[in-house]
Amino acid sequence: MAPPAEARAARFILRRVDDDIRELVRAQPAYLFGWPVPLLDEIGALSRAAYDGQIDLDGWRRHDSDLRAAMPPVTVVDAAAVTALHRRVTEAWREARRGAADSADAEGLLTLMGRLRYITEAAPTDATLFHELAGITRQLREYSQHDNLNRSFARRAELIRGWLVTSPEYDLVSGLEWAVVGRHRWVSTPLGAVPTFVDEARRLALTDPANAEKAKASAGIRGHDGVPPAIAAAETRQAMLSSSFAILLEETWRRPGYEDLGESLAATWNRPATRRLLLEVTADGWPRAFATFDPGLPSVATGPSGRASHAQASTPIFQAMSNDLSSSRLGQV
Repeated sequence: MAPPAEARAARFILRRVDDDIRELVRAQPAYLFGWPVPLLDEIGALSRAAYDGQIDLDGWRRHDSDLRAAMPPVTVVDAAAVTALHRRVTEAWREARRGAADSADAEGLLTLMGRLRYITEAAPTDATLFHELAGITRQLREYSQHDNLNRSFARRAELIRGWLVTSPEYDLVSGLEWAVVGRHRWVSTPLGAVPTFVDEARRLALTDPANAEKAKASAGIRGHDGVPPAIAAAETRQAMLSSSFAILLEETWRRPGYEDLGESLAATWNRPATRRLLLEVTADGWPRAFATFDPGLPSVATGPSGRASHAQASTPIFQAMSNDLSSSRLGQV
């Protein structure tokens, strides 16, 4: 009597698996590339506990680092060899799945895949998590929310969002790096350099043509293809920060009898205390490094007596500000 088709398929697939891979799956070695298998299993259990919400991200990173401390650093050559074997095991597992092989064999291959991955992949950095979140949210936007797999992805995305909510590197509201958003911490106005509210900086970053690709790629993270309405509305609030003051100052230039008031308004705007107040007023929502950042660019409010010199100097000052505010210095805070 001929064996069942599933059994024939399983034996056929196992014959195609490399001998060394088959031996690794069946022999259960004590070491993989010099790493004790029990240690790799402990690292894997720690990862699963983190994604199950049993431990927080800091705890995961700390314990993962402690477990790896006794092992020598993974060299580039070792990493390449591990990656190559992982690729072959992954392909064998896919073939086993396609061919309806014995579930135990597929499970063994899956376990080996995990152990190999744990050799080279420590607890994730913020950058790794952000990249994972971008991929998950893209998947969720492309496929049905009612699919069981997608419900699992949604839970994982929510977990990663919780981990990254206080990240000093990534802003989940805009879906961009804080270094990109932070380039707009200060903007040029008729009164000189003015700090921005965080949502206005997000709006400027998302509408900057230089960030078009990043904005497109991060649409799933912020939940909007373009600029979310709440961020778009920030432009009005930002304008209010200095426009009323600028209008009053301009009127003192035009109307006789308000010269003293104009000089007083200009002096008030240019005071260091006013600059500090503007920083504090706009600081909410910014990471600390950006909340307190001052590029040292001048306030240039000018009273009626200095109007002529202000008009002559305004354009080059603004051009200098534009260059300074987009410089690498802001990305280094």
